[in-house]
Amino acid sequence: MKIIGLTGDAGSGKSTVARILAELGAEVMDADQVTRALTAPETPLLSAIVAAFGEDVLNPDGTLDRPRLAARVFVEPEELARLNRLTHPPVLEVLQKAIAEARRRGPGVLVLEVPLLLETGLDALVDEVWVVTADRPVKLTRLTSRGLNPQLAQRILSAQMPQEEKVRRADRIIDNNGSLTRTRDQVIKYWTEIQPE
Repeated sequence: MKIIGLTGDAGSGKSTVARILAELGAEVMDADQVTRALTAPETPLLSAIVAAFGEDVLNPDGTLDRPRLAARVFVEPEELARLNRLTHPPVLEVLQKAIAEARRRGPGVLVLEVPLLLETGLDALVDEVWVVTADRPVKLTRLTSRGLNPQLAQRILSAQMPQEEKVRRADRIIDNNGSLTRTRDQVIKYWTEIQPE
């Protein structure tokens, strides 16, 4: 089993690349979806987040108000660090178990889509690091088109490891500034290269 760690800045297009890899036959696991599951109502992690940040990070239905929490933590680095201290260990535990199970299963490709792959040290457990890149104006346009206000989008990008550093640590780089076809062609090329002889 080949384990690929897929990462990149917010708005770079990681999910687009993950979808293409899934179409090609990879098993894909999204760290953001793992986090959503772990922070569902009445979970220990959600209770810990509420204890740390207060009831106002909840929607009326008891679910986590992600935009409100993001607006709060991306203004204050210490708040972001506090949130990461709560969320990273349980998420990493789930991903580490998935890697171990995948290696036991044998042939195939498991793609872990992890925004903070390098920051959390998870790259040490994967066979290859794939980084999706895009120019900052492109990333900002994508983030604001999802409903983020421009100031928050800027803060989110500024809080992340510089894209240049991610590129330096990548095994493969996918430039996602252009068309979907151009991105797909790059992914297919790399997919072909990692297939066993």
